[in-house]
Amino acid sequence: MKKSGLTKKVLCLALCTVMAVMTGCGGGSASSGTGGSQKAEGESRFVFAGPNNITQWDPLNENKTNAYMLSKLTYNTLVNPYGENNTIQPELATEWSVSDDGLEWTFKLREGVKFHNGEDFNADSVVATLQRMLDNPTLVHTAFWPSLAGVEAKDTYTAVIKLKEPWGALLYQLIDTPMFPPKALAEKGDALFEFNETNKPIGTGPWIADKWTPGQDAEFVRNDEYWDWGNEKSNVDRIVYRPVIEDTTRVSGIQTGDLDMIDAVPVEQADMLTSVKGVKVEKLLGSAIVHLGFRTADGRIFEDVNARQAVNHALNRELLVQSIAGGGAASDWPCPEGVFGYDKANAKVPEYNLDMAKDLLSKTSYAGQEISFIAPTGVFARNKEVAQAVLAMLTDAGFKVNLEIMENAAFQERRASGNYDLYIQRYPFPAGDPDSVITQRWLNDAHKSGYVNEEMNEKILEQKRESDPVKREQILKEVFAIQWAEAAPHLALYQQVTTLAYREGITGLRVRIDNVFDYSKVSKAAQ
Repeated sequence: MKKSGLTKKVLCLALCTVMAVMTGCGGGSASSGTGGSQKAEGESRFVFAGPNNITQWDPLNENKTNAYMLSKLTYNTLVNPYGENNTIQPELATEWSVSDDGLEWTFKLREGVKFHNGEDFNADSVVATLQRMLDNPTLVHTAFWPSLAGVEAKDTYTAVIKLKEPWGALLYQLIDTPMFPPKALAEKGDALFEFNETNKPIGTGPWIADKWTPGQDAEFVRNDEYWDWGNEKSNVDRIVYRPVIEDTTRVSGIQTGDLDMIDAVPVEQADMLTSVKGVKVEKLLGSAIVHLGFRTADGRIFEDVNARQAVNHALNRELLVQSIAGGGAASDWPCPEGVFGYDKANAKVPEYNLDMAKDLLSKTSYAGQEISFIAPTGVFARNKEVAQAVLAMLTDAGFKVNLEIMENAAFQERRASGNYDLYIQRYPFPAGDPDSVITQRWLNDAHKSGYVNEEMNEKILEQKRESDPVKREQILKEVFAIQWAEAAPHLALYQQVTTLAYREGITGLRVRIDNVFDYSKVSKAAQ
């Protein structure tokens, strides 16, 4: 099992060794029912299949992992997280500085970069991109920029981002903020992000959007004029993203060689694939945490920290990971290692101790009333089995629990109403920064826990205002220490594992700590 540290910079899928490729490896025509296009003679293709359909092409109006992955093909951002130990490094920006009051960030921009339509990348692009969020409050990503006050072009290759208040996580948000061509955006507006025969997404990235059939394949051709190929230029002519909803169909495709890579490999199929000649399987620990959420208002039992800690010590996290969830790592801190604010010196997996759990519960007013426990379907591996195991553990500790497993839409509605005592769900820490998670889910109580801790909330606001990364990290450690002691509003159970499979000879894949795959520089061994 690879710990998150392996995914912080680059994962070379062939373990830095190009291995012999099986005769059927990659590039074949689409499997029956997938709707893929035919391979041109002599064309090298990398075909990646995931379980999610593409519903639209506006990268600022989408917050799904597959959308971020596709965005990395077509677009560039000002910075990226591929520096040593998950640190931020330059991309379209070459350097940056922040004012003493933390309200202005100045970015020097890379010269000589062109968009796919021939426009020059410059400060006007930064202005057009960020101004679009200021002008469109309904865009999904606008909510991620609450501190944005304005943006201006100081000169052709200098852009200044202005904030309402200091915001220490700004660089991490820029990781997923692609730059758009300003003239085309001004001319077409939102229509720029329609994908049809006469209009296609335009970026500065290494791949040019070429074809898309809704519900079927999206195809990208290599941009030979890409500014940042260096010595990593892909030898693949065309990248194809294929939405394949059915797990068994994806697994079959990687076995036959119709697919070069798949993600979200079912736990039950992973071991089988390891024995298939020509196929490699990787299990990656990213930043996603499976957790319990408590409702702590309205006189409910989990208002009492003793009740929450009873749950904490009733849970055998190691058993969940090893025997139920199909892999992962037991949580030893509210965030996993590699996320900003992880405190290795104080991290420790809570002790599984049934006697301790029963003793803690006896100190509460709990008198056997039914606990409402809700869980979604299809959100994380073996979620039904994990929820049932948690139910059994809590029953052993003396809780009377009613578990309801429901479709995710119904689950979301139920949780949003606060009509629960306990829920189980997952969330990632995007690009390894916790700001969006702790702001939306803890400070703003997006999931109606009812939990309020003024000391923790003040520290969440303090870390947002701190631009010095060293000072900010210390504040985040303090936030997490309070949350860990209080076990509210969430209780981390385990770090989720993501399983992918690929054909031998695939190299150059980069994987972020939040398991967003960047295959913009992928290559294949000669066939």
